[in-house]
Amino acid sequence: MRTLGLLAGAALMLAACGGAERNEPLLVSGVTVEADLPAVGSPQAVAYWKNLSDDLETAIAAQFVGRIDPMGKQIDVDVDEISLGSPFISGATAETARLAGTVTLINPDGTNAAVYNVTASSADVIQYLPAGSNVTTVKPTSAEYYQAIVQAFARGTAQALETAPQS
Repeated sequence: MRTLGLLAGAALMLAACGGAERNEPLLVSGVTVEADLPAVGSPQAVAYWKNLSDDLETAIAAQFVGRIDPMGKQIDVDVDEISLGSPFISGATAETARLAGTVTLINPDGTNAAVYNVTASSADVIQYLPAGSNVTTVKPTSAEYYQAIVQAFARGTAQALETAPQS
């Protein structure tokens, strides 16, 4: 009798676990990135970041390969224009340059599911620099840093969207 009670209790526990809501993978219908480059105010910065919207859209979408669905949620990114000028400030180094923005996840019905602030800085960029690179010697205006910070921001966006609760 005692064994039957233990088995019944175990069965109830398994049933309760099986009925728990599972986190479904985030399905994405599209990615849009807005960066108001004229607001940056630096001709060098505008030239450097001229392809940022397209590059970030591609890099973020790549984070969701296999999870693109027309009925999924939309990712909208509004890049912080102040962060775009940071590599061009006098005395800037790769350690002080950053890319920041607001990421909004939008439900298929047009309502906001969640809003996150995402920042990529030198600590995030290191893993995306070419092998053997030293973040202290890589110029924040170099092509290598650009590619690395775009990848780091895309990964940070994906991590924020995949780990935080959404409505």
